[in-house]
Amino acid sequence: MRSKPMNIEDNTSIVINKLNEAANNRADILLLPECFITGYKMPINNRQALSDDNEYINLICCAAKKYGVGVVATAFTKGRNNPQNSAYIIDKLGNILMKYSKVHTCDFADESCLENGDEFKVCDFHGVKLGVMICYDR
Repeated sequence: MRSKPMNIEDNTSIVINKLNEAANNRADILLLPECFITGYKMPINNRQALSDDNEYINLICCAAKKYGVGVVATAFTKGRNNPQNSAYIIDKLGNILMKYSKVHTCDFADESCLENGDEFKVCDFHGVKLGVMICYDR
């Protein structure tokens, strides 16, 4: 499944449709490809990245609650100085349990425009401990 670079509205609609499909298939959680909401296109700057309180993540949270399916929603998000490659873990009730930002970015490639996260995390997803790593994280 591919998203459209910087077409956040259409990509969010795809996520919501996939949550509905996942509910019809009795899934517990939907895992999206890397940076699905924003699309994976670089270079990118902080002005183009999503803030944590953006309307699109809120729409996805509402859809997760409506369909009773959790989701790992992925996007470029605003960092302190540069964007981060991030994943939000959203539970079946539409709550954001955790935001994880990629710790090991590739300084030798296009990702050199990104800011790395600073910690690996886990959360409790309905009785299951979940952690996230994003491509090349090690």
